[in-house]
Amino acid sequence: MSDEHLLELALQGDGDCFGQLVERWEGKIYGFIYRYVRNREEARDLTQDTFTKAFQNLDRLSDPARFSSWLYTIALNECRMRFRRQNPAYRISSLDESRNDIEQLDRHEVTPERTYEGREKIRQMIEAFGHLPDEQRVVILMKEYQGLKFHEIADALDIPVSTAKSRLYLGLRTLKRLMEKAI
Repeated sequence: MSDEHLLELALQGDGDCFGQLVERWEGKIYGFIYRYVRNREEARDLTQDTFTKAFQNLDRLSDPARFSSWLYTIALNECRMRFRRQNPAYRISSLDESRNDIEQLDRHEVTPERTYEGREKIRQMIEAFGHLPDEQRVVILMKEYQGLKFHEIADALDIPVSTAKSRLYLGLRTLKRLMEKAI
């Protein structure tokens, strides 16, 4: 069944259909949120909050064909609200968690790519990514990690497609410049 059909049934009161939507989208939304907050526990909580808010506001979704964009919008807003309420030092501790994730990967996946230089480059990339302006970081996450098309990003962020493209390209150039400074 399509998302649109499941939404139609969910709006008629069929909770199982919304559950199917959650199953279908949970991994993608969790992945997006995790890359944004870089904390597994926080990402799980925010994913749950996203779907709770989506269920509570299903009747506000005017175009069922835009469900995925609407869901990413909710997820992003939940992340941003959480950061506003938290201590700014949270970002730094989440970068530390990212380093721990890299070290765990190193122990479990010994490959040529996991040399010291590779680990250092990943650390620098994570740190540089954390220094990007939020508007650029979000577009990069949506495009490069979630595989969204520019029109989906534009819908989710309520911006023109051209703005989504310029934020991506500016963010990638800024990221490259930050990486070159780190070398």
